Amino acid sequence: MNVEESKLNKLLPYKNNPRKHTEKQVAQIAESISEFGFVNPILVDDKHMILAGHGRYLAAQKLDLKTVPVVMVKDLTEDQKKALVIADNKIAMNSTWDENLLWEQIRQLNEKGFNLDLLAFDEMEILPMTDPNTVIDPLAEWEDMPEYSQEDQLAFKTIYVHFKNAEDYKNFQEFIGQTMTDKTKSIWYPEQKNMDTESKRYE
Repeated sequence: MNVEESKLNKLLPYKNNPRKHTEKQVAQIAESISEFGFVNPILVDDKHMILAGHGRYLAAQKLDLKTVPVVMVKDLTEDQKKALVIADNKIAMNSTWDENLLWEQIRQLNEKGFNLDLLAFDEMEILPMTDPNTVIDPLAEWEDMPEYSQEDQLAFKTIYVHFKNAEDYKNFQEFIGQTMTDKTKSIWYPEQKNMDTESKRYE
């Protein structure tokens, strides 16, 4: 397998490539190339059509590179090329992480001040492993906490009352000894203290 340098403008993206690259991912690839170099060549056929490495190709454009390393694959049929484009992306997606090793290595890099953005993880994915104040196991936070209980606050029975006119509405308020407004959606009878929104209002 020979790695060659090719002019970037000589490469041709594969037509109808089913794998899409977002601007965010291309930016991540570009940052990786800037930090580590172009360590993964682009795979092309004998006509310089890209078979694998479209993301790296777009990142090279973003970095305004003039040349990139390529590996030329010859003697593939058109069907084999189509299959290779799909397989190269899908096979990479089929791998998994050893979570313990992964996060331990990320913690080590973080302790040494390494730029974790280069790892291409979202901030919220890495935060639990780098911030000692982040709660990883919410249930563990309740260990040794005292038991909490309160009386049942649910209503025994709820009914809807309909009024034919404003006078009936006013009479009902007087009968139960409570005042309602146009915004009132429900009431307790008899009136319950601390069950109204006013008592829960923040100053």
